[in-house]
Amino acid sequence: MAITVRTGTGPGVSVQQGASGIGSITVNKSTGGKLQSLSDVESTGVQDGFTIVYNESINKWVTQAITTAVASIDGGIY
Repeated sequence: MAITVRTGTGPGVSVQQGASGIGSITVNKSTGGKLQSLSDVESTGVQDGFTIVYNESINKWVTQAITTAVASIDGGIY
């Protein structure tokens, strides 16, 4: 099984398994995106020092001030 990784002059990376490209995946770099442009983010009244949290009752990410109730943020393992 051969896996080929190609980086061209464009912003993406292409990974292919086998000569035919079956099972291929392309990852493209995206720039200029903003949270406010996402349909599931409510950012009304955002200010410096705010964070985003998920509000299950409205199924959206909302901005809110960081309070003393936020003791730590676990970003996970990557």
